[in-house]
Amino acid sequence: MPEITWTHVALPLILNQIPEETKSLVDVGCGRGIIGALCRIYREPTRLVGIDVYEPYLEFCKHSKFYDELVHWNLERQPLPFMDKEFEVATHIEVIEHLSRDAGERLMDELERIALRVIITTPNYFFEQSEFDQNPHQKHISLWRVRDFRRRNYKVYGVGGMKVLGRTVRWLSAALGPMTRYMPSVSSMLLCIKDTMKDGMASISDNESGVVHSERDRRRDCADRNEMGGSQS
Repeated sequence: MPEITWTHVALPLILNQIPEETKSLVDVGCGRGIIGALCRIYREPTRLVGIDVYEPYLEFCKHSKFYDELVHWNLERQPLPFMDKEFEVATHIEVIEHLSRDAGERLMDELERIALRVIITTPNYFFEQSEFDQNPHQKHISLWRVRDFRRRNYKVYGVGGMKVLGRTVRWLSAALGPMTRYMPSVSSMLLCIKDTMKDGMASISDNESGVVHSERDRRRDCADRNEMGGSQS
C-alpha cells in the first residue's frame, strides 16, 4: 500500500490544459503515473513519456503500462535527454518544490526547451514534508510564488483553497477556493501554463478562465445553460 493515498484536487483543470489533439507528452516527475493514466483514458497520445528519479515509481508505471517510454533520470541533471520541441506538452505536477531554487529554474529552462506547452503545479506556501513511499526525493526544499512564474511569462491561476491570514483553514479555505482562480497569490496551490511558441498550441489567453475547452465542450455548456433557463452572452 502506498503512503500517498490522495490525489491532486485540480486534476480536472490540469487535464483541461492538455489539448484533446495532443499526440506527444512528457510527464517530468511522473511519480506513480496519474497524468499518464488520465491521458490514456481521456486523450489519445501516440507518444507518452514518463521520467522520474525514483525507480520503484518507474517500476509501478512499467507494470501499469501508462507510458510508452520510461526514463530514469535525476531532474537536477541537465540537459534533459530530449530534443528541442520534441513534445507538444510537458507536465510537471507537484515536483518543482522538491528541487532547490537553482535546480528548479534550470529545469524550467529545459521544460520550455523541449515542449510547446509547459504545465506546472506547486503549493503556494511552504510546509515541511519528509519522505513518502520510502522516497527521499519527496522532501520539500523550495517555495515558489506567483511572481516566479509570471516573470517567465507563465499564466498563473489559483487552484487550491483560499489562504486566510496566510494559512489554510480546513473547511473555510476549501469553500472559498474557487474565488482564487484570478487571485492566485491567495490560493494554496498554483497552476502555471506557458506556451513556448506563439503558434505552437491553442493559446489559453483566448479563454479567461484558464481552461481550454473544445468546441464540443462549448456546445455542451451552452445546452446546459439553456436547460437551466440561462442566457447566452
